[in-house]
Amino acid sequence: MATPPPDPQAETHEVSPPYEIEKLRIEEWAEGYDPQADLEAISFDNTEVAFRYKSDADLRKSLLLFNSIKYKSLVKIGPPLVSLALDLRLPVRGLINSYFFNQFCAGTSLETSIPRIEQLWQYGVGSILDYAVEAQKSEVGYNACLEQVLAAIEFARHREEVSYIAVKLTGLGSFAILEKAQQTGGELHGYDKIQYDHLVERLETLCQAAANAGQAILVDAEESWIQDTIDRIVEQMMARYNKERAIVYTTVQMYRHDRLDYLKELFLGMRRRHVIPAVKLVRGAYLEKENARAHQLKYPTPLNTTKAATDQLFNEAALYILERLDKFAVCAGTHNEESCRLMVQYTRDHKIAPDHPHLVFSQLYGMSDHLTFNLSQYGFRTAKYLPYGPLEAVLPYLFRRAQENSSIAGQSGRELTLIQKELHRRRRSAALKPDSYQLGHVPV
Repeated sequence: MATPPPDPQAETHEVSPPYEIEKLRIEEWAEGYDPQADLEAISFDNTEVAFRYKSDADLRKSLLLFNSIKYKSLVKIGPPLVSLALDLRLPVRGLINSYFFNQFCAGTSLETSIPRIEQLWQYGVGSILDYAVEAQKSEVGYNACLEQVLAAIEFARHREEVSYIAVKLTGLGSFAILEKAQQTGGELHGYDKIQYDHLVERLETLCQAAANAGQAILVDAEESWIQDTIDRIVEQMMARYNKERAIVYTTVQMYRHDRLDYLKELFLGMRRRHVIPAVKLVRGAYLEKENARAHQLKYPTPLNTTKAATDQLFNEAALYILERLDKFAVCAGTHNEESCRLMVQYTRDHKIAPDHPHLVFSQLYGMSDHLTFNLSQYGFRTAKYLPYGPLEAVLPYLFRRAQENSSIAGQSGRELTLIQKELHRRRRSAALKPDSYQLGHVPV
């Protein structure tokens, strides 16, 4: 774990009694446990629950999209073609918006995202607001991103529908400076130091605003060659703002083979400082990029060599956190059914209330609705990751979603099977009960 600098507030903070780390277990939330829930088999196959917020037209568009992105060759050539078409101002914007943007994004702005936020909340699903403009290139861009995220925090202050606000550090400061800070162990000078300090100040501004609003903020993980720097900065914020509740969350990518050890060090280090550690637990989104760079620069890949190894580490990390849930907050960002089933079963076996405030399940908007909505049906707190922003600015995010669905074995196939199943169920339902066949679709 990266060692954060001394906390200037530590001297005035009331000292808590020492924690017996190995004895921390769930005790406080057993009264919210529902024994009747144990009688239900854990299943994510109820497509009526999964897709009840989508119209037939929505599902048919999703069917076409997932049928397309299962072809890796199409996904590979698609991004440059889309970028070229937009640069040439060819009439493709409507098509992209209808079949791609609207599948994975909430809107072009926070205001246009409100119908999606409210629609999800009708079914008990919260939102993770993400101004998905990445890798800004100037101080003007960094400050514009800062203002957008501050606006999201202020918006969330009065909205229980919002579970978290998400932010990338490369939206607040230079990728190159983060990389240089990692290469030098944080020893920066001159203008480099000024840029780095500005980045930290912007994140500090967001964390302070989030704390004032009582709103949790997720800091996304990024590439491994800047992640140590990100860890160091976020741990500093976590130590400052998580003394009473989980406000600042770091992100831990379990496709890296060193992350379980990091997670354990993070927990022990934060508890020694009487701080609540908080993480978004994910598998990881930069697999091809990470392996390509490792091969090009001839260093060992930081990633697991098999998906099975990543699955195992994710599950071990999830159980490690659940064993300490009253002292460890987690947003479990996973599209893996077995991981979700494992975590649900653990809460049942150990009589943990599904709505424990330190446990949220999260999936990306436009993917794995069968997990999000069925988990919500079981009483768990769930949230959809809702990116928003101008079309051109969120294209990198959209391209990653297409690549993710193409590269993860069975992902697009599973989505297709479930959508086809639900469309078939609706056709049968309409034939049997035409007068009662209605959809609670909110147009957006």
